[in-house]
Amino acid sequence: MKIVNAGMTIDTIVMSSMCDDKSLMSIPALLDAFQDIAGIHAASAEHGVLQLEDMGLFWVVSKMRMVMNRRPVVGEKTQLSTWILPSDRISCERDCALRSGDELLAYCRCIWAALRRDNGRPEPMANFYPYPDEVLDAPDDKPFVRMNRNFEGAEEIGRYKIRSVDIDRGGHMNNVNYIRAMLGCFTCEEIDKMDISEIDMQFQLQCYEGETITFMKRDSDTAKMEIGALNGEGKTAFMAAIY
Repeated sequence: MKIVNAGMTIDTIVMSSMCDDKSLMSIPALLDAFQDIAGIHAASAEHGVLQLEDMGLFWVVSKMRMVMNRRPVVGEKTQLSTWILPSDRISCERDCALRSGDELLAYCRCIWAALRRDNGRPEPMANFYPYPDEVLDAPDDKPFVRMNRNFEGAEEIGRYKIRSVDIDRGGHMNNVNYIRAMLGCFTCEEIDKMDISEIDMQFQLQCYEGETITFMKRDSDTAKMEIGALNGEGKTAFMAAIY
């Protein structure tokens, strides 16, 4: 198994295209940035998107949790980092962080798997995933939230038809675009009042161009709310707990 550097850090700056109505780096832009640095580091270790494509594989994310201590303002200089942990049999953990000097602005824990393009089955990590030369700590040891996939009786808050601009290299809706579509169900004022500091996200099913997904909202005993995206068959494709 190839040994690679455990992580990577690059200097970045918050561009106006990344910002929301308050000139703060938006929640989807944070997730985009983490996804981008993950892709750069993965490619440097020969398990990026195009390298996996040559092996007949494509990456999928099953779980993500992003914690936001402070969202940076437009023009702010930041440092974006990612690192990998040793994998288990069919999944691996990749973590990311955004800092401004010594201040930890946000971080994200992600669980990844690689599926075969010919049959959709997960590929054992031992076949391609490198071993890090240093084992770095996860941002926290908090377990991912457990959510009920049944949203029967929940409140419908919006519908979204998946378009060409939502599709990634895997041929399905990009993970971050679920978050964009979900937040698009709320007004700017509503999002301000929610004061989101953490989102726990779980991706259950792949959705494709032309499908319409329905967002359902319900109360939660631990979070501010839980939101599910149902596909055309009424099956839960995506879930999020918002804190």
